[in-house]
Amino acid sequence: MNTLPIADLSYRPLHEIAMGPLRAALLNCALDFALFDKLTRPVSGRTVADILGTHPGNTRRLLDGLATMDLIEKQAGRYWNSPLADAFLVTRAPTFIGPLLKQTQNPDLNPLDALKQLVSQGPDTANDPADMADETLWAEEVKASAGWVFGGVGQMVAGIIRALPGFSSFRRFLDMGCGHGVFSLYILDCHPELCAVLMDRREVLDAARPLVREFDAGPRVSYLAGDYLTDDLGEGYDLIYASATLNFAKGCIDDLVPRIYDALNPGGYFVSFQDGMIREQTKPDTMLGAVIPSMMMDMDYCFDQGQIADAAVRSGFEWVRSRTLLTPIGEMDLDIGRKKTA
Repeated sequence: MNTLPIADLSYRPLHEIAMGPLRAALLNCALDFALFDKLTRPVSGRTVADILGTHPGNTRRLLDGLATMDLIEKQAGRYWNSPLADAFLVTRAPTFIGPLLKQTQNPDLNPLDALKQLVSQGPDTANDPADMADETLWAEEVKASAGWVFGGVGQMVAGIIRALPGFSSFRRFLDMGCGHGVFSLYILDCHPELCAVLMDRREVLDAARPLVREFDAGPRVSYLAGDYLTDDLGEGYDLIYASATLNFAKGCIDDLVPRIYDALNPGGYFVSFQDGMIREQTKPDTMLGAVIPSMMMDMDYCFDQGQIADAAVRSGFEWVRSRTLLTPIGEMDLDIGRKKTA
């Protein structure tokens, strides 16, 4: 008899990776049916099927799958949401992140079916990939990505900014490349006399306005339509904040940061919340979603850790402090530079 193989390692991590698409498919199906809205109290699988008008047996099987994933609970044939699902998967919850979770499968941003072709043949030059600076594309993503901020990151970042020396004397700040603008809402909530300028392309700002109105921040918010790479930033800011937007400026960061410096008041702060890649751009896994877009554009747009902080030092900031924050989607770097007071 030949020698039998002896495995010293478990292939469990590989199995977990392979199961990822199945888990995502079950979750996406539940989100499409707004299933978690029906599970805020214990109900039977048959009741859920009756409410949805779906096949009873397969509805039960879907519910069992979600229970296997610990998204819902099951006892005596009845199902109800786990605390995690109640917090983030019920559509009427203020912290609902369903669109954010489905964002990774946006075919314009992440055409998963094209991965093999992209690796074997490179970008399809006959059909231009989605323009990553296209206003319509990013306007569609505004509300989806807002869930990331509502889900705890906004209060985390705003708490750090609130602790900056001199914050109580701030009067005006710029949210540069603001997207949904929700970070500004959390910063404004820390300071009753502070006003925000939201800067982004016009269609993106139009998508952000309803969120500003929803939280009654309209009187304290003004809008600056434009491209921060080429357009005037304005001046007289106590703070300029940029979150997950500087990827567009990777090739011209040493041109942009001096313009940020000039737009700040003496003693003002530049705060960047951005990817900071280590281990030869292989860690952390926060920017895993950038792999396919990078393939589509045939370019790398993630920052090495310290790259933005170094640009701030070269631009004359009095000091720069950096830290890595653990967010629900992974690690990101927060770099804070202070302009000289005189």
